[in-house]
Amino acid sequence: MDRQYRSFLYLIPQWFADDYSTPAAALTGLRQPPNAVGAHRPLDESWPQGPSLAMIREPVRRVLSHIAHIRAEPETWIASEGGKAALPLTDWLERQPLALFDNNQVRYLSGATEFDGMPMTSAMGESDLEIALEAARSRVLVAPMESFDEALLDWVYRFGWDTPYYRRVNVRSGGGAAASEQDLQALASWNRLDKILCEEVGVLFRQRLQEMERDSGQSMAEKLATFRRKNDSLVACASILRHTMGRGMKHPVRAARMVARRARQHLCRSAG
Repeated sequence: MDRQYRSFLYLIPQWFADDYSTPAAALTGLRQPPNAVGAHRPLDESWPQGPSLAMIREPVRRVLSHIAHIRAEPETWIASEGGKAALPLTDWLERQPLALFDNNQVRYLSGATEFDGMPMTSAMGESDLEIALEAARSRVLVAPMESFDEALLDWVYRFGWDTPYYRRVNVRSGGGAAASEQDLQALASWNRLDKILCEEVGVLFRQRLQEMERDSGQSMAEKLATFRRKNDSLVACASILRHTMGRGMKHPVRAARMVARRARQHLCRSAG
């Protein structure tokens, strides 16, 4: 996103450290508003009005990936209760559930107050699903993560972006957390509303892609082949490297922390 807009604010509230920053609060302290805002938090009234983007993922795989992320660094994400991460998944679900176990994607699109690794005190219901679906139908261009390249092409078409070159990062070795058949069934039951949301988003997304094909006169297969060829080119590598170096100079502390974290992850995988 910060390669597509002259100024881009990305906010990641550190709720696990009692930081509940909102987009509205962050924008208040700026002399000049950015061209675009990104925030890892639910879509509530603190968001500025305007076109919005979001990605969702197959619910069970998403939860397993999130659990693996937490278990890799439990003291970071659930600092006061890191011992939870060692519980068998079914026990964790039943005894001390986190919001991320219960339709976390509906939580995000409906503007819920509990999300991710926060303790869950209230479950999502049909009314929350309707709010999330209305957001996907009206104000948020939601795309399935399983169709990442297609989503980028959709957003290029609708927002006039430059070619959004990218490289995969933060890909956890071995995928998500291991799960038994009982675990998978429990997670599917807990995330029934997320499943409905994903199915509806899939329908809306395919309609947008068909519209893009009609308007451009080019098939999606042709568009994908062209994009992927460009994304694998030396020009793309040079563009990504130049942008990464620029970000490192602009935000040296953040860049250093990112490098250190990636190094720790690499060492942990090597030791394992």
